[in-house]
Amino acid sequence: MAKRRKKRNRRHDAAFKNLHAFPLMAWGLMEIVLPRALFEELDFDTLERLPAEWIAPGLERRLGDTVWRVRRRGGGSLIVPVEFQRKRDSLMPLRVAHYVVLMLKDLVRQGRLDPDGRLPLVHPVVLYNGLRPWRGPTGVAELSADGGPEWPRFALVDMGRIRVEDLPRRNAVTLQIEVHQGALARDDDAVLGRLSALLGGPAHRELRLAFAEWIWHSLAPGLGPESPKVPQLRARLREIADLGEFEEMKKSFMLQSMVDHWLEQGMAQGMARGLEQGVAQGMEQGVAQGMERGVAEGLARARADERARLCRQAGRKFGGRAAERLAEGIDGVTDPTRLAEVGDWIIDCGTEAEFLARAERSRDR
Repeated sequence: MAKRRKKRNRRHDAAFKNLHAFPLMAWGLMEIVLPRALFEELDFDTLERLPAEWIAPGLERRLGDTVWRVRRRGGGSLIVPVEFQRKRDSLMPLRVAHYVVLMLKDLVRQGRLDPDGRLPLVHPVVLYNGLRPWRGPTGVAELSADGGPEWPRFALVDMGRIRVEDLPRRNAVTLQIEVHQGALARDDDAVLGRLSALLGGPAHRELRLAFAEWIWHSLAPGLGPESPKVPQLRARLREIADLGEFEEMKKSFMLQSMVDHWLEQGMAQGMARGLEQGVAQGMEQGVAQGMERGVAEGLARARADERARLCRQAGRKFGGRAAERLAEGIDGVTDPTRLAEVGDWIIDCGTEAEFLARAERSRDR
C-alpha cells in the first residue's frame, strides 16, 4: 500500500511540474503573486525558462523545481524561482534562500547579469498543494530570534485555502486552483467553459493535455478504480484534451433555439413598432407593417450573429486563416441549413486543410 501511494504521489508531482513548464502557467502565477506595478512592467515575449539545477560547494548537486526569467520594459530583468510543495517545511525559507544564492552565483559565472552589470530582481514563490494549511515561516528573518538577516521573503500560494474570488479571472493558474479546490465536481460545465475560453484552439493543445493529465493524477486516485465517476471524469478530460472548445461546440447544437429566440424578439419589436405607427397611420396597417419589418430585422440580425459565431469557432479551432476564408465564403448567407452544415464541419473536421477543403467543395456546388 505504501509503495502504491508513493508511486501515485510521484506521478502527481511529475504531472504538476509538467503543467508548470508552460509559459502561460508561469505568466499566470506571476500575475497572482507579483505587485501589479511590477507585473505590468514585464514583457511576456521575453519569458524564458532557466535551468533549475546547480552545483553547491563540495560538488553537491541541488535541484529546484522551475525558474523563469523575464525582461522588464524599464530595464533589467526579473527572476521567479518556483518550488512546488506537498508537505509543510519549517525551514523552507532557508532552502529557498540557498537555491537563490546558487542560482545568482551561476548567472555571475555565465556572465548573464542585467545589461547594467547588476543582479536581476528575484521574487521566489512556493506553490503549496498540501492537505493541511501552511503554518510555517515565509522568510529567513522568522527563523532567527532577533529577526535574522535581511533576505527576500518568498510568496506563498496555498492552493487549498487561497480565495478564488480574489484571483484574476482569465488566468490559467486560477483555473488550476479552482479545480484543486473541487470546482470540477461542483460545476464541471462552468469550469470546462472557462478552460475552453482560455486554452481553446490548436496553439494550446499541449497545455490542455498537461492540464488533463494533472487533473487525472489529482482526482482519479481519490475516486478509486471502481468508482462510477471515473468514466465521467475520463470523458470530461477527453473534452479538454481533444476539443478545447467545449462551450462553443455545445452552442452549435443550440442554433435552432437561438434563432427561434431571436425571431420572437424580432416579432415583439415589430409589434411594438407597429403599434406606435398605428396611432398615426391606422392601427391595422401599422401593426402589420411593423411586424413584417421587425421579423425581417430580427432574422437578419440572427443570421449575422450566427455567421460571426461560426467564424470565431473556426478561428479558435483551426486558426486565423480558416476564419478569414470562412468569412469570405459565407458572407451574406442566410440559409439556416447551410449555416448548420458549417457548424457540423467545424466539429467533424480534424485539421485546417480538411476544413478548408470542405468549404471549397461546398462553394463549388
